[in-house]
Amino acid sequence: MKLRMNILSKILPYLGRVGVGLLFALTSCEKEISMDYHSVDPLYVVEAGISEEGAVARISQTQNVTDEIGKRPVSDAQVIITSDNGEQCTLHLDSAGCYSSSKIKGVEGRKYTIKVQIGDYVTESTSQMQEKFSIDESYMYKEQMLEDQVVYYHVGVSGYKTDTIGYFYALVMRNGEPYKWSVIGNRWFDEMTSINVGCFVYCDLDKDNKDILKDGEEISVEVRKIDERTYDYLYALLIAGHSSSNPIRNFTNPSTLGYFSAYHSTRQVPLRFEKNSLKFYEELNIGK
Repeated sequence: MKLRMNILSKILPYLGRVGVGLLFALTSCEKEISMDYHSVDPLYVVEAGISEEGAVARISQTQNVTDEIGKRPVSDAQVIITSDNGEQCTLHLDSAGCYSSSKIKGVEGRKYTIKVQIGDYVTESTSQMQEKFSIDESYMYKEQMLEDQVVYYHVGVSGYKTDTIGYFYALVMRNGEPYKWSVIGNRWFDEMTSINVGCFVYCDLDKDNKDILKDGEEISVEVRKIDERTYDYLYALLIAGHSSSNPIRNFTNPSTLGYFSAYHSTRQVPLRFEKNSLKFYEELNIGK
């Protein structure tokens, strides 16, 4: 099998002005590479969470890289979530590979354990429900990076205890669908944590790239306060795509990928994207 690679320019997920923007490739090259893929045993992938709205778990199996479908939904699992106060709930199957229940809701400070059983296969994970917070500001801005301009979605969150490190996950939605995400630990912040999610790059070479936003599209953001175990997994997943390594384990069974998170979530009202209205950060007069 031959894989044709055409590398133009690529920018990693970044944390904007509070993090480090990493630029990987600035030149264009094209090369044919012969690749010999080996078959591997499938792994289960569990992506599950509990919030004040209820619990959801999506379960699938990995496929070989040569298969047409990347993941295969698993619809014969038993999924149980238990609280440290003894409350227990079995999630029901909604659609292929998707389980949910609104009968159990996350309560701040409580620890929750998810147990997934598929035949003789059993795996578990634990997460602690986080405290509430508020989004105090949000806006989009652009920055110059060499010959390109990078656009960021900025969110400022506060209202949580700052005597310990808080961990956050931010998901940018594009027309109601997941678009870009990032995680951050507020080790260097006091009363407000700034999260900057890199969205897309202005680049003439990539002007037809499907990742580039277009005028009129609806852009919104959801921010979750997560525990340290979830942060560690998601951060490892974030960098795994650029280091060709696997993320750290979040479940007891080593044949399980994915994570379980007990989190508080806050969403922003969608805004309509207009490229010409974007300003450079220095033009926003933030804090002046």
